[in-house]
Amino acid sequence: MMVWRSLFGGLIVGLVIAAIMYFFFLSDDLKKSEIEFRVLGTAHAADVIGPAPSLSFPVACTIGEDCWCMAFMDLDIRATYHDHMCGVRTYDAHKGTDIAPNQKLVKTLDILAAAPGRVLGTRDGLDDSPMQSEDPARVNMECGNGVRLDHGNGWTTQYCHMQKGSVAVAKGAVIKVGEKLGRIGSSGWSELPHLHFQLEKDGEPIDPFLGDGPSEGGECTASRGLSTGLWQDAADHNADSYQPVYIRSVGLTTEAPTGKQVKFGGYPGIANPDAGALVAYVVLFGAPEGTVINTRIEGPAGQTVHTATETLSRDFAEYFSFSGKKRRNQDWPSGLYTARIEVSGTGTTGPYEFRSQADLILR
Repeated sequence: MMVWRSLFGGLIVGLVIAAIMYFFFLSDDLKKSEIEFRVLGTAHAADVIGPAPSLSFPVACTIGEDCWCMAFMDLDIRATYHDHMCGVRTYDAHKGTDIAPNQKLVKTLDILAAAPGRVLGTRDGLDDSPMQSEDPARVNMECGNGVRLDHGNGWTTQYCHMQKGSVAVAKGAVIKVGEKLGRIGSSGWSELPHLHFQLEKDGEPIDPFLGDGPSEGGECTASRGLSTGLWQDAADHNADSYQPVYIRSVGLTTEAPTGKQVKFGGYPGIANPDAGALVAYVVLFGAPEGTVINTRIEGPAGQTVHTATETLSRDFAEYFSFSGKKRRNQDWPSGLYTARIEVSGTGTTGPYEFRSQADLILR
């Protein structure tokens, strides 16, 4: 009887150990670092040993033309946040670099391996849909569809939010730099189509623009961001020459716009002259306190239809604003209307001024 009890007890222990190993190593290949909002650890240059991978840009696009860096890594582990240039193009506890296509190329850009390596794990099959609030169904699925690569010496990269059905590699495959991994999407914990690219050394996040991790004391000097980082190409390191504010989108419509519609397709460029209003909108990323937004809507003859000025009272990782004018008794004159947006202020890299515009035809 004692022998049978011992054998039975050993069998139970063995099954428990096997279940634990399956949970951590087999059941969820992306489990190790997919929870993107855990408390940041610290990693410093002196601790980053072993040859770091030389990184190629992980999206088949040209920064500033058909894609842009939406958010950088948060390098301050306190309640505040800053990016590698001491700006606010990040948000608290963000551990990677977010790269988004321009609106015309949403979901058409390929995601590429930033360095040669081996596939540690993949996930595919999750719906590619926007998350407007914290969705309990997506807890522990923050990365969505994605791929994780091992580059040796404790270095790994992770590629998140891929389009459903687009993952093009399998676990264990040996991958070349620049090889297609999938396509940009919005699966998992994502508000709009983009790639969350995350570099780690021994499980700790590393900013590819610095080759370093977050600062425990929160210190920041803009000169940190002038290093070469880990990018092969200086253009990738400069990442659109680091605009302290990025104008994500500008539009002109005939109703109060919603954030969801703006992020996922925008509004038609043609409307009827009897439209109830003309409304201009702008979406900014990384807008520092003191940023000034000037809005002007012009009519077919160049006449001013509406103007507005707004000054931001605090830092915003993302800011959505709109203003306009209601139609009076008569229809709007037919023709081309233009919304002109000017964004200006002073950031960590000095004064800035950016302009963008959008058209609407009434006929």
